[in-house]
Amino acid sequence: MAFNTEYAATLHRHVIMWVDEFIGEPGNNEHMKDRFRRITYPIYTFTETRSAKQFIEQEQTANKTVFLIISGRLALELVPEVYDYLCLKQIFLFTSKICDYRNWAIDYIEKILMFDFDEDLLIRLTNEIATHLTDEAKIYENQDRIEQAAGLLDWALWLYNDAETLKQEACRKFLTDIHKKRQKLAIDHLIVYPNRFNT
Repeated sequence: MAFNTEYAATLHRHVIMWVDEFIGEPGNNEHMKDRFRRITYPIYTFTETRSAKQFIEQEQTANKTVFLIISGRLALELVPEVYDYLCLKQIFLFTSKICDYRNWAIDYIEKILMFDFDEDLLIRLTNEIATHLTDEAKIYENQDRIEQAAGLLDWALWLYNDAETLKQEACRKFLTDIHKKRQKLAIDHLIVYPNRFNT
């Protein structure tokens, strides 16, 4: 099922960025990156912190929300510099050695989550983005922008198209909750908008 990127661009402005000296290189871990790309739109990769910081600053200026995936070593460089940026919603530290970063991460506990398994990271990222989209949908609903609210809820539902992700209990719970919110929106406002993400 193709993702409707043009429609998504009209709804909300958030980005996912992945900063890792190896994961960001073309040809490296393409299967894993492809799976993340199918679920998380849009995703940008960086191999060093200077350009990543510039990108975050650019997204802050553009009033976008940033979800940051970063390796442990590069997190030591980048996170202290960007942690207080308002646009930075969540930091996902991805490392095979979580114990090496526990003490350091305490200073950043409000925004940082640590993972050593890509599937766990993907599930949590999916749920965090879905939560963000449903929160934004509520803001739109409160502003009587019902079509946009419906679109954001449809986008949140679309995140769960990956069959492997749906096998996880935590994802099924989020998905059920989003379906209920989408149905309630249609009932409360007596308006039915087509799901434009199922193209």
